[in-house]
Amino acid sequence: MTSMSGTHDKRSGGMTAGPTANPTAGSWLDRLTSWRERRALRRALARMDAHLWADLGFDEAAAREEMDKPFWKG
Repeated sequence: MTSMSGTHDKRSGGMTAGPTANPTAGSWLDRLTSWRERRALRRALARMDAHLWADLGFDEAAAREEMDKPFWKG
């Protein structure tokens, strides 16, 4: 839970950001997390066979298109 006073947050395991915290830090962290997830998912697609792609709703062309995207492309 975020606290505006900078008090200890039991769920985060440490101090929460006070009112002077960088407002864009969270958005950068979110972006980096998204990029990491996309990279992992695309690598997982690359390890799958065509029948698994079909189970996920991809045909081979769509799976290849998704795998070929750079991690920063949504």
